[in-house]
Amino acid sequence: MLVHHYVPFSSNVGDLFVRDGIHQRMREVFPNVRIVELPANDPHRRSGVTVGLQGANLECTNAEADLVIVGGSNMYDGSDWRFKTSVDAIKELMPPLAFIGLGVGSIRGDKAHLLSERSRQEIQVSHRKAIAVAVRDVDTVDFLAGLGINSTLIGCPATFIGQQPLKPAAPQRVLVSAPPERFMPKLGHKGYLAGKIMETAFKQVLSTLKASGTSFDVVAHDGQDMPYLPQFLEPFGKKPLYYGMETMSYLDLFRAADLVVCYRLHMAITCHGLGVPFLLVNFDKRTAAFRNTFEAQDVTFDAFGLRDQRRLSATVRALVNPNAVLQAAWGRAARRRDDLREVTQKFYAELATMVPSYR
Repeated sequence: MLVHHYVPFSSNVGDLFVRDGIHQRMREVFPNVRIVELPANDPHRRSGVTVGLQGANLECTNAEADLVIVGGSNMYDGSDWRFKTSVDAIKELMPPLAFIGLGVGSIRGDKAHLLSERSRQEIQVSHRKAIAVAVRDVDTVDFLAGLGINSTLIGCPATFIGQQPLKPAAPQRVLVSAPPERFMPKLGHKGYLAGKIMETAFKQVLSTLKASGTSFDVVAHDGQDMPYLPQFLEPFGKKPLYYGMETMSYLDLFRAADLVVCYRLHMAITCHGLGVPFLLVNFDKRTAAFRNTFEAQDVTFDAFGLRDQRRLSATVRALVNPNAVLQAAWGRAARRRDDLREVTQKFYAELATMVPSYR
């Protein structure tokens, strides 16, 4: 069994957690599967190879693959969706096709982009041809429904890398993911004041953890954040932890944590699967969609809202004895996670029954 997985090109290790989650489930239902990764896109033209389902990639996929998977990440973002293909290429595709774990993009505020007609046609033609379409959150279900496409809500595949019950919230070991560099305040730039609100609360979180004697570390998920972090963390006596694109090193770190403060969505998603209580900073609509999917409103804090950032700082100060609201929110999210795990397992089991008939 050979699967061609079209994976988004990324410098953010969070996208690779999604890839790992998809591959784990595929190996459960296809024990002898071999998975070949191909770049679904390349926004900065760094790969130097053919990108997307077209040209040489399409020829190779048609000649070799038993199944084609596209996913995950924010491929529905913007006016042009991020999977590089064409209607003609989709029509020429011979193996069965499945979309797994895609989501609507990281749009801030109320800003939205209407799909180009080309992208609309590509999404509709490809998804109607697909034997299975599974998405990561409730917003994406609605997005595809607006295009006349039915999908299955399974949650983000990274949620199911681990399978652990919820840890009791007695935080002795805390991890904090570093905010993306693009959201840090820059003098003269639009959004400086909003970024300053977020940065101030981030400093307060670290100061509170240091003052309380709680063991903590700050983790970078993207190499683009490393230039600002060392100097930023120096007053707190910390150096950033960064493992490049080595997912297992991050997962080992996450498993050892008692609580995570997440300025990166995929840290919250992955730790949620590992049973680690989380506090999530919301930067955009994809984070809000995760919050709504897992009913985690009480443990999510808008990044640029003064009131929410003050609430985050107060929550971290009180973590020695988490209150009933936090405990209830983590419990609801864990129950929702377990429900979606069952849906996910059923989705992959059904996918496995469909593939052989297409060979």
